[in-house]
Amino acid sequence: MNINLNTTFGNENIKYLNNNQGVLNNKNNVIDGKTLNLSGNILDEKKAQAKRDAMKLIRDAFEGDQKISDSFNEKKRHLEELIQSKGEADKVIKDIESERKALREEYGLSENSKEEQELKLLEKEFRSGLPGSDVSLSEEERKAIDQIKERGLTEYQSRSMEMLDYEKNYIVKSYSNTFEIQDENRSLGMMEREMLKNTSMIEAKKEAKKLEEEANEQVVTIAMDEAKDNIDSDIEEKKEEAERIKEKKEEIEERIDASKKRRDEMEEFSEKILDGAESMSNITSSVEEAQQEVKEMMLKINMLDEDIKGIEVDDNR
Repeated sequence: MNINLNTTFGNENIKYLNNNQGVLNNKNNVIDGKTLNLSGNILDEKKAQAKRDAMKLIRDAFEGDQKISDSFNEKKRHLEELIQSKGEADKVIKDIESERKALREEYGLSENSKEEQELKLLEKEFRSGLPGSDVSLSEEERKAIDQIKERGLTEYQSRSMEMLDYEKNYIVKSYSNTFEIQDENRSLGMMEREMLKNTSMIEAKKEAKKLEEEANEQVVTIAMDEAKDNIDSDIEEKKEEAERIKEKKEEIEERIDASKKRRDEMEEFSEKILDGAESMSNITSSVEEAQQEVKEMMLKINMLDEDIKGIEVDDNR
């Protein structure tokens, strides 16, 4: 007579332990930074904003320098125009003075002649009346001029003074240009010195670099903080999962131990039952009677029906 014990334990519990053993052994709880859910948009926007601010600093500095440069170049162009204008006026003046000299020679007069000396006095009065002129007449010179005008100018004097009067506009233009050229030269000199001292572009580039560095530091800080938060959260979840698996494992191990203990008890009972069955086989005439006696014997030792589940008695005779 053979007795087989069929003690089964849930396969899904064993599978659960095998699948999660890595968590308990800390083999799979490695934090991959690539899987962190960082605020990419925020970090990218900070970098982009820093770049925009840096570019604005450089652009503003460049535009400021460009305005100075444009103003400087404009003054240079104006100076060139003034020099050209003065040159043209001076040429006309020179040509007229040459004609006046030729006129004197035409009349056969020397520079020391009385008629020429009177002309020089009339010319001095003419120049004293020009805008911005620093020529002045003495009282004696004024009286002499009045006498010349009362007497009347000679033909030579009249023609020469007409030519001088035509020259007037060019004299005024040349004189005016001379003062403007002096002013522009002074202004350009000052601007040039300031431009040499101007370091706005260099400073802007330094400030732009500083802005980008600060932005990068902020980005790194934000990324590190968020990464730390995500890692801490992930680690906490891993710990909680490991704790649940550990509790599950302990529960399963307790059930396995209880099952083993129960199986040992059942085997011990089975041996007693077999012994009793063999002794009873001598006085019973059938398997049915032996089984009845075994059952009664089990009842006597207070073993419930559910405790002998899984026990099969096979008649191999």
